[in-house]
Amino acid sequence: MLEAYGKGWMKTLLAMLLLVGSQLLAVPATAADPAWILSIPHAISGEGVYKVRILEIDGTKQDDLIRYAVAPGRRLVRLRMLLQVEWDPDLAEAPRGPGWKELHVVVESGKRYQLAARVDLDAPIEAQLDQSYWEPIVFKIDESHGQ
Repeated sequence: MLEAYGKGWMKTLLAMLLLVGSQLLAVPATAADPAWILSIPHAISGEGVYKVRILEIDGTKQDDLIRYAVAPGRRLVRLRMLLQVEWDPDLAEAPRGPGWKELHVVVESGKRYQLAARVDLDAPIEAQLDQSYWEPIVFKIDESHGQ
């Protein structure tokens, strides 16, 4: 049945799909676009910056996902630093304060917010025990391009 349209129909269809696809990628963020909150993808040990696990956003418990879509505005994120095996093994076994901290982040539509933990690896044992050796930070903000 498609043979009746000649051999050029497939090229025309492909060109139309490419045009529509390129227009979708070029659409700027709108107010309906979510903001995204996520952890940095990998630790940057040389800068003392490590991954985090996002536990809650605005009091709502989060599943273990890679990224979380949120509405623009002020968000309260509860997170936990992910312990690295290169650190002293006693740190993992020592009793310590709460394993989580909170970070207020004002997010904008169409942007990705990469969260991390800034760690003082030379902190004394007291800082390790009371969790003051690390702080949550917004490490990077970039355009989300729909994701």
